[in-house]
Amino acid sequence: MKLEMKKLEIEIKAIGELSQEINNQIQKVNNREFGNDSLVYDNPELYILGFLDGIFVAQVAILQRTIKVNRAPLRIGGVCYLVTASEYRGNGFGSALMKEAISYLTNELILPFGLLTCRKELEKLYMSVGYKTVIGPTLFDQADGIRNCKGLTMVVECGGKLWSDGEIDLCGLPW
Repeated sequence: MKLEMKKLEIEIKAIGELSQEINNQIQKVNNREFGNDSLVYDNPELYILGFLDGIFVAQVAILQRTIKVNRAPLRIGGVCYLVTASEYRGNGFGSALMKEAISYLTNELILPFGLLTCRKELEKLYMSVGYKTVIGPTLFDQADGIRNCKGLTMVVECGGKLWSDGEIDLCGLPW
């Protein structure tokens, strides 16, 4: 059921700026949505939060990282933890936050690309806001060694440069 169109209020907060209440809500959402994964993930630097009439309804997170693409270093924005509360899905809130994330990567962080990994069933959502699926492999660190991402890797071009397909090394933990 779609909600009567109400304005989504968007806030951008560095991790250290989050109130304890919002931090607890984020942790609860992340544990519910991603907690059954055995991988260890890096921590984001900031969250873009969506509120509807003061109620926390959606989130997406960002971190900055220098990765390697075809062994060449490249500074990018890592995008992760996109979640809309189940009762608010289908209203475009996730897409609105992703567009805000792209704007932030482009205009505030001045990074050439945003990069995310996801399950195949989320590809259309990310494509709808400008991401494209790229050819990997995408490698990342875990305590037991380097692993290959089993999902999709997607990028959005933020700075006028074109993405070059090839081996992607996240140079650390995934996000």
